[in-house]
Amino acid sequence: MLREDYETKFTTLNQPFEIGIPNKNGRLRLREIDIKSLKTEQLYPHRQVIRFNSTFVEVMDSWEFIRGRATGLALPMWAALFFAIFMFLFAIYSLYFKQVYWSIAIISCLTVALCYLVYTNYRMAKYDLFGYTHYPIRFNRKTQKVYAFSPQQQKIIELNWRDLRFSAVREGRYDIELRASLVNADNIVEEEIILPYISFDNNDFIDQNLAFFKAYMQGDDLKSIDAAIPEFFDVYNRKETFKESFERVYMSNDVLNELAMQTRPAKKDISGVSMMAVIWSLTILVRRLGIFFSKIPQWPTHIEQECQIDSNDPYDSTGKQRHLAPLVFTSAEKCILFIGWLLGTSIFIAFLAGLAYLSWNYR
Repeated sequence: MLREDYETKFTTLNQPFEIGIPNKNGRLRLREIDIKSLKTEQLYPHRQVIRFNSTFVEVMDSWEFIRGRATGLALPMWAALFFAIFMFLFAIYSLYFKQVYWSIAIISCLTVALCYLVYTNYRMAKYDLFGYTHYPIRFNRKTQKVYAFSPQQQKIIELNWRDLRFSAVREGRYDIELRASLVNADNIVEEEIILPYISFDNNDFIDQNLAFFKAYMQGDDLKSIDAAIPEFFDVYNRKETFKESFERVYMSNDVLNELAMQTRPAKKDISGVSMMAVIWSLTILVRRLGIFFSKIPQWPTHIEQECQIDSNDPYDSTGKQRHLAPLVFTSAEKCILFIGWLLGTSIFIAFLAGLAYLSWNYR
């Protein structure tokens, strides 16, 4: 994720590279990670690797964990706005025959304002709903370059690995992100990539995640690096399946087990996940909606040429099936999830019914 991608102010772009000082959007850079002294004995790529070979490793970006959120916010707003616009147009039509022209002028201005709100919501959701199915980041160990999609600018950012400064940034109350920043001579962040793994208040995992990229870009032991990758989420030139969407959304909600581990955990946080069952079940739907309307990202020809894979590359992951054990729920776990979903849905419907009742009685 680069610059003002998705127009969410997630980056620290064009702001000072400062430690311990929250920026205007609440992002706190906890510490800078010294890449030179970073140890690479323990590698933590997590489950974000798309492709791996002797030339490059391709991973997801941090938008993976909040995919569908912008769409989920925009759709209800669009529904309400289009309904209001329809009612205003009907009012204009009725007033026209009554020749109440001053009312027509006022309602017309309000209709234009509502149309502008529709447009602003479109700007918020367009990179999620009508953008790319995913936004990959590619690390080329031979050219020592890092490539990443910049959806808002509709271009690819190319950065030199050795020019990047790495830091752990707190996003929200507990989430910690790993960021790669290009900082100029005035200590201002010119470009920034938010790397794929988000840790739940665990700095060791952040260091080990960066250690994976350092080992790949600066080391030679590709066998050990390959062995550290638990699975390939190979969505290169294809869209993820519904099953994959379900597992990715579930992983981002089971923060104590699925998100915290790069192997399939022995236990699940069913009670915690069931409390949010309504939200993450809706997240699956809006994620699928975004993937349906989005296009598959295509790297430019010159980057594909720089990332040419040797025909006899022993580490080429293309076509390899490396997956974790299937995500399976027992009958009791399914029952708990269903009860959580049912309770959440009931509360939501009761809330809407209450609003309707109040609006009807106090109209």
